[in-house]
Amino acid sequence: MTLKHTIKEFATYLDNRESILDRDYPRVAGQIELLWGYVEFYRYLEKLLITEKGRDRSGFPFEAVLELDKLKEIHERLYPRAN
Repeated sequence: MTLKHTIKEFATYLDNRESILDRDYPRVAGQIELLWGYVEFYRYLEKLLITEKGRDRSGFPFEAVLELDKLKEIHERLYPRAN
């Protein structure tokens, strides 16, 4: 499966475009699918986007970051975090 096929709101956002995460980052996309609907999703996203001291990473292209941000927005709407 792909994020586009698993999350209908994400598919609506993408419209006829291909997901950068599905295409170029299948391991990340697969982990997001596994964590979708769970509080661990937020921790995983934070770990992806925050560079820890001493850790050398090249980061994601802007388009992939936009997709991650949209997924976070959708997730927060569907599964609000308990305060």
